[in-house]
Amino acid sequence: MADTNKAKSASFSVGDEISYAFGSGIAYGEIARLLEGGAAVEILFEDGRREIKKSRDGALRLVRRSSGASELEESRSDRSQLRDFDIDEIRRSDQRRRW
Repeated sequence: MADTNKAKSASFSVGDEISYAFGSGIAYGEIARLLEGGAAVEILFEDGRREIKKSRDGALRLVRRSSGASELEESRSDRSQLRDFDIDEIRRSDQRRRW
């Protein structure tokens, strides 16, 4: 089967921080509960609204897991770390001092 560019669908759990893209902008919130075995989620938005959305909705994005890991960290968890970001930061600061 041909490889597609679609992102893997995230499985959400209670307490995960999410963003939802509305036509008027992006709203941030937290998963309050899972419905229908995870097929739908109830979202408690920052402004106090509660809405139920399908978990496969393309406008729904994971911002941070309840454990603290971001979506990017989770997607890269199977890879070994190629760079040490602390060393890169020091290298950049040294380059700034030289110029």
